[in-house]
Amino acid sequence: MKNKIIIPIIAVFIIISGFTAYGLTNGNLEDLVFDKMTYNYTSHIWIPPNSAKGGSLGGYYKIQGQGRDFTFQIKLPGAEKAESPLDYTKEGLNGTGKLDTIEITYNTIQALLSRDFKKAMFETKFSGNFNMTCAAWNGTGTFRSQNDEIPGTFKIDGPMTDWEGTFNIKNENRIILTMNYVYYPNGQISKAKKLNDTIYM
Repeated sequence: MKNKIIIPIIAVFIIISGFTAYGLTNGNLEDLVFDKMTYNYTSHIWIPPNSAKGGSLGGYYKIQGQGRDFTFQIKLPGAEKAESPLDYTKEGLNGTGKLDTIEITYNTIQALLSRDFKKAMFETKFSGNFNMTCAAWNGTGTFRSQNDEIPGTFKIDGPMTDWEGTFNIKNENRIILTMNYVYYPNGQISKAKKLNDTIYM
């Protein structure tokens, strides 16, 4: 009877010790756990009008990933009817990203286990990069977490127009994305015009 209890306990102890040793010799144990963890987050997005005559846009976005690698998608149903097919199609905006550095905290793991992706995102220190495509344009960007905010930069190359600027993501009961950027005809930065937008996510 004793062996039936002791042998499994020893086996579990050996497995846990091996897992811990692997984590300690090959990087941070929390990082090892995070690299195996999958996550997803879906929510609504609302883009208010940027002029008195303009209309607002609404839709949803999804973020899915495992560890450091993630994908994201933004869809604005019906927007393809009002926008140029060079700017937006029904396939929406699609992107991939990677966390280059990450410092996992206990709160990160707890939030991910409880499927609170928003809390996990703001509880973790990280930096990374992303690529995105939508209709006829492609973009790249970088980001990092800093003091409960996520500032970043982006650049978009379009078929006739280029955009570049900065953004900042804050958690104020809902996620708010603010952008300050310029846009100009391809390669003619001297003709750049400044804009700023706020998006509610």
